[in-house]
Amino acid sequence: MFTGIVEHLGKVIDIVELDFSESGGKGFSITIGEAAEILGDCHLGDSIAVNGTCLTVTEFNASSFKIGVAPETLRKTNL
Repeated sequence: MFTGIVEHLGKVIDIVELDFSESGGKGFSITIGEAAEILGDCHLGDSIAVNGTCLTVTEFNASSFKIGVAPETLRKTNL
């Protein structure tokens, strides 16, 4: 369970269903925007807590970041 301090509230700006075949992973890509405040020292592979779930940054720019969410993560969290 996440017990840290909330630094910033971003906004989900895009959800893309990834390859949904059995061999494709059946996951989603989520883009969080309005996040410039926390991305100044962001790097690919960093972990950012989203709604209490630590997720890995797969892409980012000055104001948004993208994370991948696997089906198991969706089953075990409230994302």
